[in-house]
Amino acid sequence: MYRSAKFAAAYTAVLAALAFWGLGLERGPRPPLSARAQADREASAAVARDFGTDGADLVLMVENAGRGDLFDREAARALRGVLAAVRDLAEVRAALAFDQVPAVGFAGLVGKGLLPGEEADEDGLRAARRRVADHPLVTGHLVSTDARKALVFVVPAEASPGSKQAAAAAIEAAARVATEGSPLRARLLGKVPVDLSREATLNSEQVRFLIIGITLSIVLAWILFRGIGPMLLVVTPVAFGVFLTLGLLGFTRVEMGGLSQVVMPVLLMLIGFTNAAHLALGIRRECSMGLARREAVWAAQRKLAAPCFLSAVTTAAGFGSLLIAEASIIRDFGRDCALGTLLTFASVMLLVPQLALTRLGRRLCEEPRPAGDAGREPLLQNLAERAAAAILDRAGAVVGIAVLGTAGCVWLASSLRPDINVRSQLPDGSEVAAGMVAADGAFGGIQPVRIAVSWGEGVGGDPFEVIREVEKAVEREPLLAPPLSVSNLVAMASSFSQWFTDPDRILKEFPPEQVGKLYRPDLRRALVVSRAQDLGVATYAPAYDRLEARLAELAEAHPGFAFRLTGEGVDLNRYLHRMVTDMALSLSVAALAILLVITVAYRSLRVGLIAVLPNLFPLFACAAGLAALGKPLSMEIVCAFSICLGIAADDSIHFLSRYRAGLESGMTVADALVGAFVRVGHVLLVTTVIMVAGMGSILFSELPMFRNFAMITCSALAAALLADLVVLPALLKLFADRSGRACGAPRPPAHPPAHPPAGSG
Repeated sequence: MYRSAKFAAAYTAVLAALAFWGLGLERGPRPPLSARAQADREASAAVARDFGTDGADLVLMVENAGRGDLFDREAARALRGVLAAVRDLAEVRAALAFDQVPAVGFAGLVGKGLLPGEEADEDGLRAARRRVADHPLVTGHLVSTDARKALVFVVPAEASPGSKQAAAAAIEAAARVATEGSPLRARLLGKVPVDLSREATLNSEQVRFLIIGITLSIVLAWILFRGIGPMLLVVTPVAFGVFLTLGLLGFTRVEMGGLSQVVMPVLLMLIGFTNAAHLALGIRRECSMGLARREAVWAAQRKLAAPCFLSAVTTAAGFGSLLIAEASIIRDFGRDCALGTLLTFASVMLLVPQLALTRLGRRLCEEPRPAGDAGREPLLQNLAERAAAAILDRAGAVVGIAVLGTAGCVWLASSLRPDINVRSQLPDGSEVAAGMVAADGAFGGIQPVRIAVSWGEGVGGDPFEVIREVEKAVEREPLLAPPLSVSNLVAMASSFSQWFTDPDRILKEFPPEQVGKLYRPDLRRALVVSRAQDLGVATYAPAYDRLEARLAELAEAHPGFAFRLTGEGVDLNRYLHRMVTDMALSLSVAALAILLVITVAYRSLRVGLIAVLPNLFPLFACAAGLAALGKPLSMEIVCAFSICLGIAADDSIHFLSRYRAGLESGMTVADALVGAFVRVGHVLLVTTVIMVAGMGSILFSELPMFRNFAMITCSALAAALLADLVVLPALLKLFADRSGRACGAPRPPAHPPAHPPAGSG
């Protein structure tokens, strides 16, 4: 480590300048998705080019909030005003609603008469209500069966994200004005409102939880070190490390995801604080052993640099394992946290020793102990020694219980299933989330599911017959809304008149823009449309698999026809399912990486294997708790597991480092374990309390996914403390060889020193 104050100051100034520069750089959208997700998007885009957009971006749901329906006089008048106001907006290209669907009479198509005009009397309103109820293209699709709700699919004037957001704001404002004083209520749903609602919450919580993290660090440092100087000595390097991370990430020119915005700064503050606390307590301990302040700083830095570095590496490995995930938000979070962990470690190891040599560190060594501490410390040490002795005396029983308990947790956790939905990513009380629930109940969902049917030139077989078979395949899935296709147009018209029997003749009676949304004979393509609810990946993934299997059977039965299942609902489901699956794989990668790091660091495969159980037990215990509570394995939970595996390994490393130091000084295995328990145990307890308190603050987040993340992280850290102070010592005692080489330590000298060296490690 650097011992030159001038060099450290210059180095810090350069890094600070780079961080300020990075914070001012403009950030853009994330890079393209993975190959699989990109293929799904390209297929959806191809369908959109041929048949138009699926309407998933902006969906306006208008409902009668009173006792009546949309065909009450006041409601109908307000609905006409809403539709006119939205269509007049410069930000809107089109707004598809039921008033644009042709009505059908005994003489054929009779024009757009589904929404009565201003002149309609009560009889006219009742007649319009009946026409809508009997219309197969409207009821259940654009108007709910009770006629209280209607959907308006809005196409923004431009496809850029900024234009879509501007259109959303304009639509909400126009609908608010048009429904004022009426019984109608309008809510904007779809991808764009979901993103806006989530982004607004993330922006507010980023500032809030960053302030909480800094405040908590200050308070804990004050309690732990009892002085402004030591408090600043600990908090300043950590805050600088977080600031440095945020600044240098600006050079990626990529927007930060939600997890990186809210969770990452708090995590880095807490991780950095634990390292800074370890180092500061080490300096204080060396001073208490009689060393001068400069020598104490150098001794603590020399003894703690290696374990703190290993802790940073294992934590970064846990974060880095997220880089294999498909979701860019998860990859970026893993990358950002891995980089931030290493930068914060470097900041702590660079600045804490330098600040300790200034006036800030004077009270760290010279502060008098409060009255009563002199008698309290031996009492606590005596209790710790008794607890350690009790654990070691029953090492076999402790390990047996741990193994059986872990096996039971693994068995219980095996029932977990991956699941995630959109509403879990929205804040509590979100109008968008409430609107999605209402739309799911009234329309069977608003997430579009589209099946593209294509056929080659000269292919035999009736396309309309094949389309009807696709509809039957969709109807076999009760989770999907009733399908809609060109065959519905044909059936609807032919049911009213005997002259409407030829499909080509029938379709000429409809407006071309209506037919073109479902049928393109010029391209030899057709579309079958359905919708899905926001019930989660676990619910719909099997349904989509079954539907794709039926489409494959149809392709075999009708040579020359091809089918592609696509749409926002399908793409989102596949994307989220792969996200959770890939993150489960990242957990395995993190476990192997940490095992490798510990094995190499301590030059012992035995130690690496011994460390597996204490580090995996917390995760399986939390997973078993989730299974017992009936909770799913969601994205944020798997992410928390990967992170906690790296953080939990920190405790093992500090314990193993102190244990090895005891062996190297000539202690027996039992004495080295007791010494490690006493010297490191209270530090691990303090740092775990700090971590749990810090992450516990996120339990007050408005986003359910962040609360789940905090809950799992706190539970895993608490379980990790128990495993590293109970299970790990028992394992080391049980599997240590006679020469005490369980930690890769050299054989003890022939004449061990009478007194172990000062310091804790």
